[in-house]
Amino acid sequence: MTREDLKRFRALKLDFESIGLIQQEENEPYFCTPLGAEYVGWIGCDGVHFILLPGDERVFCVDPAMGEPGSYVLPVAENFRTFLSYVLFCRDANPLSQIWWLSEERFRQLLAEDGEADWPGCQEFLARKAQALECLRTEFSIAPADPYEAVKTLQSDFDPAVLIFSPEYYETLGL
Repeated sequence: MTREDLKRFRALKLDFESIGLIQQEENEPYFCTPLGAEYVGWIGCDGVHFILLPGDERVFCVDPAMGEPGSYVLPVAENFRTFLSYVLFCRDANPLSQIWWLSEERFRQLLAEDGEADWPGCQEFLARKAQALECLRTEFSIAPADPYEAVKTLQSDFDPAVLIFSPEYYETLGL
């Protein structure tokens, strides 16, 4: 189901960048991108991207800038539809990439700050964001879901030993 949903997602006519899920023609892996990764999208900052792994329904976040062994790659949703419901709640994928190191209070502050952000031209951007989120909601028949506790639990139960990396990963980290 997750792979079919990802195909439907990619075929949508929406502003992926406005929700932090940039689609790229060429997806160059980072040293910490697991082998066999299927790209979901990029937030557009520090190489952070979301992936699916072979034989796994979970959506993972790869964070080459803030990660460390054991946290470069962490699950953020049980499946793609759940991931999209979290994006709806956060109004962007970026907050999902930060849950692993944020307290719940700081996570809520981040969401509030994002909701209050104002800059020249933001109205057009926010309109595209609202349109993209509504498209996801209707296309997948999903509702926003608060991700914090579920993601924290998913991550605390995750064993990174199941991840398979390229030799570059071990070389970069001196392992």
